[in-house]
Amino acid sequence: MPTSADLLGTWRVIGFSEWSRDGVERHPLGHNPVGYAIFDSAGRIFIQLGKSPGRGTPAEDVAGSFIAYFGTFEVKGDTLIVAIESGNQAHDVATTQTRTVILDGDALSL
Repeated sequence: MPTSADLLGTWRVIGFSEWSRDGVERHPLGHNPVGYAIFDSAGRIFIQLGKSPGRGTPAEDVAGSFIAYFGTFEVKGDTLIVAIESGNQAHDVATTQTRTVILDGDALSL
């Protein structure tokens, strides 16, 4: 199982999916999103991601898709626990979110 130390560094976002309660997957940032997830040794996390510019995507759509937040993180077993301090998505501010962590070589899936 991964540890907090295993996540330290900067990870490039290569995919972003959401699932509905009935298990339907969707890609709100398209199939080629861009962004980074940064985990530091003080237990802080910084996330920025959005639609990829270019390929006919208007700049307004790219800017409007931007998701950013920061807070603290810890890993317990196979679970990442993020206490979001602030961000640009009102429904995420001051929440705690959990994600299953899968670390396969140099690929991190949350």
